[in-house]
Amino acid sequence: MKPILIINDEAPARKDRLVTIYKNNVLSDIERFSYKHAEGAQLDVKVSNAISADNSENLDGNILAEYVEFRDAKLRKKLSAYLAQEAVTQADDEHESDNVFEYRFSLPMEFRDSNLKPLAKFIHRYLVWGALYDWYSQFNMQVAGVYGSQLETIEESITDFVKVPSVVKRPLQPFGPAEKIF
Repeated sequence: MKPILIINDEAPARKDRLVTIYKNNVLSDIERFSYKHAEGAQLDVKVSNAISADNSENLDGNILAEYVEFRDAKLRKKLSAYLAQEAVTQADDEHESDNVFEYRFSLPMEFRDSNLKPLAKFIHRYLVWGALYDWYSQFNMQVAGVYGSQLETIEESITDFVKVPSVVKRPLQPFGPAEKIF
């Protein structure tokens, strides 16, 4: 008997969802974290001022904006399979003038909408901690490692949110459970 091959060309149904991250909130959190770190480190006033990110200072603000936008670009690359297609015909390296980062997701119907708020919190944290890692790395400070050590975990949590577990049927094993081979 010949095997029957069933081809299902229909793409699974998807739904579009939007996560909005406000840049001012991200920059404010970066400022607060760096201020508290500088305050807690009990450093000289000049050193404390230098390592404390101050978004209102033009130079610091531009550097922070660059770090946050780089982290946004890195995250978008990681999430590209889950982001909705957008018609973009031009790009440049100028800082975004919008006050928000918008993540337009195209997700399977099985995605729970109750996960949108936690997803937004994880994206916000990734942008803040990523920028803080970059900020402290420029000063070659050990505290950068504290933020950097969490970035991969946060990135994985974000992708776990948008992944919907697939159902895979495996044949029964005649001699016990199958072992995973890595």
